[in-house]
Amino acid sequence: MRIRIFIAFSLIPQILAVNYLRNNPSIIDEYYVDFFYKGIFKVNSFIFSGINFPIGEVLYISIVLSFIYFIYKAFSFRFNDLINLISFISVTYFIFYSFWGLNYFRTSISEELKIKSDYEFVELDSTIKKVISQIEKEVSLLDIEINSSNIYELTNTSNSNIKKSIIPYIYLYQRVSGHYIPFTSEAVFIGDIPIVDIPVVIYHEQAHQKGYADEAEASFIAFSKAINNQDPYIRYSGYFMALTNLLHEVNINHPEEINLYIQKLDEKVKNDMNLRSKFWNRYSNNIFDKITNYIYDFYLKSNDQKAGIMSYNKVSNYIIAYYQNEQLSKIFN
Repeated sequence: MRIRIFIAFSLIPQILAVNYLRNNPSIIDEYYVDFFYKGIFKVNSFIFSGINFPIGEVLYISIVLSFIYFIYKAFSFRFNDLINLISFISVTYFIFYSFWGLNYFRTSISEELKIKSDYEFVELDSTIKKVISQIEKEVSLLDIEINSSNIYELTNTSNSNIKKSIIPYIYLYQRVSGHYIPFTSEAVFIGDIPIVDIPVVIYHEQAHQKGYADEAEASFIAFSKAINNQDPYIRYSGYFMALTNLLHEVNINHPEEINLYIQKLDEKVKNDMNLRSKFWNRYSNNIFDKITNYIYDFYLKSNDQKAGIMSYNKVSNYIIAYYQNEQLSKIFN
């Protein structure tokens, strides 16, 4: 009983410590990222990479069921049950931030490389034209039909602790293509998503494995890794992701220009865009999606991603900077 009380009350100093580290990213950069986190990742990869399904998803289900059980018991208003609930939260909180969560507070790529948070339309226009030119080159090189069965080989994932989800529909109805499991360092992708998305989704989750918690940063790293791959389909996937994000920016801020860009696209690109749109439309506008979006938005904002779920859209800033800043493009090539 004393141990459980100690664990329960340790939640308070844990929260204080996390808030202190949140405001001192230099400590995270110097000690956590380079030493502690890398060690945790190596140990987890050694333990779990040999298992051919994501053990972390089984763990997630166990955590959710346990939390519901402790909540239910806590309504008895008995001291022991309340302590059990707080102890459970305390242990989960400690493992999450120790194993990965402190990466949210590391110095961001945008700060290190002085990437602008906004841009002029002329910069957006220039970037889209360059991406369209690049994606047309890749289309001309696509001479094979790709499928999910050989995507592992293309993305070179044999020793990277990346796995296919065993509960895909739970994520699809949240419109989630992949996720990272901090407790086991597993990067998980949803095998049912459009093939064109799979390479960049895998690289996005790999970026999380490397400690890049920010969603826009992870997407940008996925883009830069994909377009520098030797395989034309992987490069196509990277440019396709960039193009859809940039066109989304046009559609929001300059809708009168969107058709001018669409007309310039190759038929394969337009076809892939239509197939992708139809796929995700099947899983949009449901109550489950809205509830989880609200929760995830709150989660991201509480971990210093001020834009919340809109953080994903910030990848356009990085892509524009990549093409406007020669020094930045050299760093990621």
